[in-house]
Amino acid sequence: MTLGLALALASILSLGQAQGPSTTAAAAASCPAPADLLPVSPAVFDASSLTLVRCTQADLDAGRWVAADARLLSASRSALLIADDASRRAWQAVIARLAARRAIDAGRWTTSAQAVLPHEEALPWAGPLVRGLSSARAAWAAQDAALLAQARRELDVLNGLARDVGAVSDAELARLVVQGAVAGAQYERDEMQLLMESARDVATRLDDGDERRVRVVLPREQQADLLRVTDRYAAAAEIYREILAAEPARVQSRVGLADAYRRLGYAKEAGIALDQARVLWSGADPEAAALLTSGR
Repeated sequence: MTLGLALALASILSLGQAQGPSTTAAAAASCPAPADLLPVSPAVFDASSLTLVRCTQADLDAGRWVAADARLLSASRSALLIADDASRRAWQAVIARLAARRAIDAGRWTTSAQAVLPHEEALPWAGPLVRGLSSARAAWAAQDAALLAQARRELDVLNGLARDVGAVSDAELARLVVQGAVAGAQYERDEMQLLMESARDVATRLDDGDERRVRVVLPREQQADLLRVTDRYAAAAEIYREILAAEPARVQSRVGLADAYRRLGYAKEAGIALDQARVLWSGADPEAAALLTSGR
């Protein structure tokens, strides 16, 4: 894709992006307070879990991470009130998914490398995914052998889980992403790209339309990030543009695109992309807003 075509696409997308904050605000306005989500019986579990997913994702998409954290904390406490074992474990698995997405969206890799997710025992692959991916990303930034070794240990856990549940599974998706990140941390770009492409294929096959199967990680975004931090700015920019064509409100990809443009010498285009990200996150918390200046 030429730069001219890319900028034309960005201009078209920006028309839809202007509606992003108001759409998200409307979703948030319909959300109950975190303490009101109490799935105390199987009969109300489906509705409560769907509300939790929609409201937490609305907070994450708008950069309201404090609100998302509060919602997840309240939901975690409410698990104690669920008498039915199957419903309680399913509720905890939803919380673990959302918490994993929260950690990966934030991109605070050194911190998340040590993270223990709430209720990760209900979703055994989620913790190793977050810690493995974060350790690999942090290892590249710091050239830290200990962090890379930790990433490999988490990868070993995921290898075992994936063997047990099969090739079309969340565990296999997590394994591919972490292995790809490890390859990227070692500048093995070709292997990294193949693994992330495979992860995207698994993610597509797992998408069954159930909103409660929260998407935890975007393999293509991780691929673009790793290309960008290993100096493949044009290739990274192309992938970010593909992501934004499908998800115009994805701020993390917009921030990555701005950085790739800046490093390619397209200062004006970088500024436009970053301004669009600021509009989307006009009501973001300080931690989330810091992503607009510090990147991932």
